Amino acid sequence: MRLHVVFLPVVAMLAAAGCQTTKTDTEQAKAQGPSSQSERLIKLADDIHAQGDSGTAIALYQRAAAMPDAKPSAFVKAGEAYMRAGYPAEAARAYQAALAKAPNDGGAILGLGSAMMETGDIDAGMRALAQAAPLVNTSSAYNRLGVAQTFAGQTGEAQTTFAQALKLAPGDLDVESNMALAAALEGNSTTALPLVQKISAAPNAQLHHKRNVVVVYGLLGQADQVRASPPIGLATKEVNTLLARARTIRSKGSTQARAKALGSIVG
Repeated sequence: MRLHVVFLPVVAMLAAAGCQTTKTDTEQAKAQGPSSQSERLIKLADDIHAQGDSGTAIALYQRAAAMPDAKPSAFVKAGEAYMRAGYPAEAARAYQAALAKAPNDGGAILGLGSAMMETGDIDAGMRALAQAAPLVNTSSAYNRLGVAQTFAGQTGEAQTTFAQALKLAPGDLDVESNMALAAALEGNSTTALPLVQKISAAPNAQLHHKRNVVVVYGLLGQADQVRASPPIGLATKEVNTLLARARTIRSKGSTQARAKALGSIVG
């Protein structure tokens, strides 16, 4: 079981500002291509990463960031590549380099917060995520903050944060399952149960959503209900393992202790 958070490149989510560009402008931009050496290296790194060669892509992102013409986005790209490869400490340094050039870069602050969380600096990571979420203003950004708050035992704040994420992306099952887990950690069945019932009925629910549904029922002390009608796709043994973990978490004396237990299992 895990709080499911996919660390997508934040820059790619900054969409619609250029939607009114004319066809001629678009064709000219494609013809011109990247305008600097740094941007050309980033484009090459993007292509290589898409082919699955993360090591070479990281090296190219590093070269792009080292160019005199490098923009803060080059360091953000490098940080994202490090995060995808599982090197949060290196990612944090890349994001910090971006912030040295642009102190209010929302993508860099968001990435730094995530990297800090991964390295175990929970308080600093949460501060960065809280600053970044309204700057970036995406569902993904608020989801990251909500997960951080959940692991810190701030489950009430997390539910408010997840609600904001859902305003930006209504019906997002990742956000809804995370919100249900946060509510279940504090025994809030009024919020958690409608969410897991909706997720269970969703035709696009994936296995990680269904695992979270099982854990939510376990945290709420309703293991028999989920055993009677387990989510399709999960083996009986897996359901029982998830419920056992939920029972262990539920036995902790406080919301903060339960959140810590959840974090230790996820980690």
